[in-house]
Amino acid sequence: MEIFVKPVPLWGNKKFGQVISFHHSAESNVFYQNYHVPFSLMLMTVIPGEPQKSTLALCTPESGFQFNATDIKGRSAQNQHQHNCFEFTYVLDGSMYQIVEGVRYYYPAGSCCLMDRDTFHTEEVSTEFTCLFLSVSTGLARQLIQSASVMLFPGEGQVFENLIFRFMRDSLNAGETARRDFLDFVPRITHTEQVKIVHQVFEDMLQSLLGPEDGATFRILELLLRLTGILCEEKYYNVERVNARSSTESMLFSRIDRILAERHGRVTHTELAEILNYNGSYLGRIVKKHTGRSLFEYSMDFAMEYAANQLQKTDRNIADIAAELKFTNRSHFYKLFKERYGVTPMKFRMGKD
Repeated sequence: MEIFVKPVPLWGNKKFGQVISFHHSAESNVFYQNYHVPFSLMLMTVIPGEPQKSTLALCTPESGFQFNATDIKGRSAQNQHQHNCFEFTYVLDGSMYQIVEGVRYYYPAGSCCLMDRDTFHTEEVSTEFTCLFLSVSTGLARQLIQSASVMLFPGEGQVFENLIFRFMRDSLNAGETARRDFLDFVPRITHTEQVKIVHQVFEDMLQSLLGPEDGATFRILELLLRLTGILCEEKYYNVERVNARSSTESMLFSRIDRILAERHGRVTHTELAEILNYNGSYLGRIVKKHTGRSLFEYSMDFAMEYAANQLQKTDRNIADIAAELKFTNRSHFYKLFKERYGVTPMKFRMGKD
């Protein structure tokens, strides 16, 4: 069955089919989604069970379109697809799952991935989320890489040696045989910092697309360079290169680390298994391998660090802090805190100055 989309044109003279075309492959559950523009941004909002409210908006330098899930015919939730371009996926809000080469990966808000060309993948619509897809054609990627030779200032060319550009060069040098790898970016910064640092880049890109002025092309290229620099900056993101045909324990550990940070360490084996879709005992072994400690022992680092931060920076009641961290036994909380910091929570607070 062919795939059809009935979008509402927002601006521009190009028809939707001149921007994106769909072609079925020899495998019945896979199709090609080919972009015919060098650069695009697509905003996708998913509300499970309400396809009429699940919307997509596509912006390119020449045209813009909007449609919802009910406007897409011929595609099922099981269909995976491939691109002829590099695709960044950035989760703005909520959390989503992607199936990449048959393996399910969890992406909370602030996380990102960069798909190589031809990598089989699809987005699950089982959770509520809003994400951005940024596509970069192979031609634009080459143009960016070649621009390293015309930089005017010393040190400007360093950005072209980051992991994203190495990833793109490897793919382009492979010719028609794409590697089917992807880069996985796990944030080390808070949501507030993500909005200020990362979201602003996307907003500036969108502004340049909606209201292009003289030099808008160079503005887009500059923003792409800035985005790659942010995603590859160690203080902002942990980056992992993943072979899409094999699971990577270090990538799973990065995700476990992020979930523990988000939940202040209070997550069980069962909850972690449900989030990541892996056996809880297996995830516990990964933590043991990377830290030498059990999941509970490692998770208590996050819980006690959060408690100490609250004691230092707020006047909250100690019992309220313990309750927020889901300690029903206050004595147990006091015992773990003293083991970590050598004093009780009250003495820790009294000595904060």
